[in-house]
Parts: sequence; structure tokens; C-alpha cells
Amino acid sequence: MKIGIVTINDNNNYGNRLQNYALQKYLLNRLKIKEVNTIWYDPQYTYISRINIFSWKTWIKYFINWKNQRNYLKKEYLKDNIRIYNIGKFTKKNSTRLDFKIKNDLSEEYNYFIVGSDQVWNPNFWSKRYNHASIRFLKFVPKEKRIAYAASIAIPEIPKGKEKFFKDSLNEMKAISMREKAGAELVKKLTGRDVPVVVDPTILLSKEEWQKIEMVPEWYNREKYILTYFLGNPSPIIKSIAKKNNWKIYNLMDKDNFDLYTSRVEEFIYLINHAQLVATDSFHACVFSILMNTPFLVVNRKEIGMADMTSRIDTLMELFGYQDRYLVNDKCNLSDEEILNMDFSNVKDIQEREKRRSKDFLEKALNLKINN
Repeated sequence: MKIGIVTINDNNNYGNRLQNYALQKYLLNRLKIKEVNTIWYDPQYTYISRINIFSWKTWIKYFINWKNQRNYLKKEYLKDNIRIYNIGKFTKKNSTRLDFKIKNDLSEEYNYFIVGSDQVWNPNFWSKRYNHASIRFLKFVPKEKRIAYAASIAIPEIPKGKEKFFKDSLNEMKAISMREKAGAELVKKLTGRDVPVVVDPTILLSKEEWQKIEMVPEWYNREKYILTYFLGNPSPIIKSIAKKNNWKIYNLMDKDNFDLYTSRVEEFIYLINHAQLVATDSFHACVFSILMNTPFLVVNRKEIGMADMTSRIDTLMELFGYQDRYLVNDKCNLSDEEILNMDFSNVKDIQEREKRRSKDFLEKALNLKINN
């Protein structure tokens, strides 16, 4: 059997690359699929930033300083491209097929196509130019080959004008599973279909499997640290804990720290695994904190005028029983001792249970009969 994966193609995001890697590994090693390829249909963030410095449009924007582009090109463009390059090194370890135009005969080469995980069905992340809406609902292959694993919509409601497209597209899928409860409820509302909520692919691999690929950053001198991964400054709570314990604060989004900002994917895993505490608004940073048994806090990132995308983290926190780990408006209901001493005793059992549920879904969707 041969399977093609369609996900968000993005060498600018650690979690995206890790979930893609995990799904491929799980299909190959656990379900014994003969060949699994990721179809890379989107040229954005494949090699370099989407800003083309050789384009005359770029230089017009530079001279008029459109959206502060002059400052960006001078101070940030190179750093962003090195970051994309370093993350891209991890992508090359996957079996990835560049197919920017999605050839019409692609369907004949694969038995099934799986879309997911990540926010593949979030219309805020769709580009008309690259035909994201149709590709991410697998409309280039027959209906009987379309499977969604842990797909995420990640917004509380479908925008007006897109309801019919979503309803028709969902009804054309052979099998659907969602990553969040809110997403499953939207599918139910639109189609009447009850679909299972399954875990992100990263949870399908064990802590030990992830530790095998982690990499120590060359610059790291073994000092203790708190890792933050969100835009903005850390809260007084984080600063206080760091000061009390004489720990450094490493911010993965700090462009002034070149080595940290351009970290490789394997280094991302290491930094979470060896942190004293992680403070983040990233879904996948939360996932890896849980898998690595690293204490963490979820930083609320809901902003005025922005869509609420917290459902994915809410579902994760409810699954593992960590609803008290939120840091909202720089406030947390936990003491410093409670923040730093988390109970991870149930993580492995919950993970194994969810892996069985995911396996059952995939075996049924792929018409597999495996004796384990």
C-alpha cells in the first residue's frame, strides 16, 4: 500500500514539521505501510522566505517602506531565511515529493491520501493563489481515497460564505477524524456526521522515540533555564521564578538571540526536554512538554480582533487533566511550587489509550487487517 500525506507545507514552524514526521513514522513503522510520501504542493517557505528580494515589487515596497519592509529586510530577513533553512533540514529527512501543481494523475500512484494534522481546515490559513481550499480537502482524488486524520479547523465557527463549501467538502470525505472537540462539533453541525476526536500525530510516538532524534544545541553550556515560546515579554511570574532559582530565560521567538531563533527542529525537542519550565502559547510546545514530562504553563494569546484558536490547547489540557496550567493576563492560580512540580504519572497510560483509538480509526479508514 502507498499513502500520500497532505498537510500544511511550512518550513517556518516546528510543530508542523514534527506532526508531519510523526504521522509518516507511525504509518510506516506501526501500521507497516509500504510507502508513505508527503506531497509538498506549496512553494511558500519551502526554501526561503516568500519575499523575493530580486523582484521589482519588493524594492518599490522597500523605498516607500511599505509595512516597515525596509527595517525587515535590513534586520530580520536573513535570520528568517536561516531559520527556514534549518527547519528545512528536518523536512528532508521525510519522504517528501515536490508537486507544486498537483498533477492530475497523482491519484493513480497512491491507494489513499491522508490530510492532517495541524490547522489544514482553518480558512484563515488558505491562499487562493495556491488553491489551498481544494487541495486540503483532497479534491484532486476520488472521494473513496480521501481520509482526514486529526484535522484541525481551530476557529470557533466557519466564516459566512464558506459554510456550503465546508459542508460539501466534508460530505465528500471517506473518513474524518478531528484533533479538537470544537472541530468535531462543527463537522456535526454542518453534516450531521459524528466523527471521532483523535490525538495529534506527535502523541503517537513515545518519549523515547523523540529522545532518539533530539540534538544538543552547539551554543548550549548546560546551564538551567526556562524556555518561553510566544511573542512578547515573559510575565512577572516567569521572571520571578527564574530570578529565585538563578535560571536563564530562553525565548525561542527572540530574533536578537540568533542561535536560539534559528534552532533546528531536533534542538527544539531538546530544549523542551531539558527545560526546568516551559511557558508557551504553542500547541506543539505543550504536547512535547507533556511527553517529556517538563513542567509548563499555557500563555493565553487571545487578542482583540483575532480569532480564538484556543480550542486545540483546551482539548489537549482536558485530555491529560492539566486545565489548571493557564497563565492568563500574567496571572496564574498555582503557587511557584505547584508550577514547578507537575504530576505526569498518568501521561503514559493516557497516551497508550489514545494511540489505540487512533490505530483503530486508521485501520478502519485504510481497510487494514493487522494482527498485533
